[in-house]
Amino acid sequence: MVASWVVVFGAIPVAVARRGRRFGWKSEKPGAWNRAGLLSVGVGAAGLGYCLRAHYSPGDTAALSLVPEKLLASGPYTVSRNPMYVSEQTILLGWALYFGSPRLVGGMAVLGAAMRYAVLREEKTLESRFGDAWRDYAARVPRWI
Repeated sequence: MVASWVVVFGAIPVAVARRGRRFGWKSEKPGAWNRAGLLSVGVGAAGLGYCLRAHYSPGDTAALSLVPEKLLASGPYTVSRNPMYVSEQTILLGWALYFGSPRLVGGMAVLGAAMRYAVLREEKTLESRFGDAWRDYAARVPRWI
């Protein structure tokens, strides 16, 4: 899972951004505002790490299933019902800022729309699986932030 995140939220955005126009760069170097994007990349990566810790204990294996076994409502899931998606978008925002890349902003918009669609489907599954526990959780914790 971590390796796929490195590719999807590291290697691919960097490759895409290097091919397009870069706003804020001078003499092939990022400006101060661009470099601030690395803070967003770091915050998003830390968020993903926090989510992994909430999902798995050391030594656990990841079950491949589209049906959740338990309702996570602790750790990062007390702030957002979808902290992984929020963290992923935070990483992409950081890369878009760092590279000054309109292409990455467009990619964020497309991915954000896909995430919204996925979340709506996931929420139906969670409600049918966990009933009142899910409804209570959803009433307490915002979908995004």
